Amino acid sequence: MTVKLMLLKTGETVISDAKEVVQDESVRGYLLKQPHYVRSQEKNVLMESDSDNANYELDVMLTPWMILSSDKDFVVTSDYVATICEPITSIKDMYLRKTEETPLSETEVLND
Repeated sequence: MTVKLMLLKTGETVISDAKEVVQDESVRGYLLKQPHYVRSQEKNVLMESDSDNANYELDVMLTPWMILSSDKDFVVTSDYVATICEPITSIKDMYLRKTEETPLSETEVLND
């Protein structure tokens, strides 16, 4: 699995298991498996005193990208992507925990 962060030209940041789509020896796009939109906001923390050494903290939320679609995988053309990078370990772990499939126990039943 190759988990990457992508900044799209729309300004969205997406985390996904990403694979290159190659045609005629050039990258035409990316196959995104279970992409999630990454949102972050600064935590509102009250401090007794303002200090240059204050910790900078963020709340990070992952939401399925294209949430109204029944698809789990998407192809995005390479001209739609501004940049691709490695996510920090904590965000990668958060994504993996959220997208891992939990096996059913013998007593669980699936409702379709």
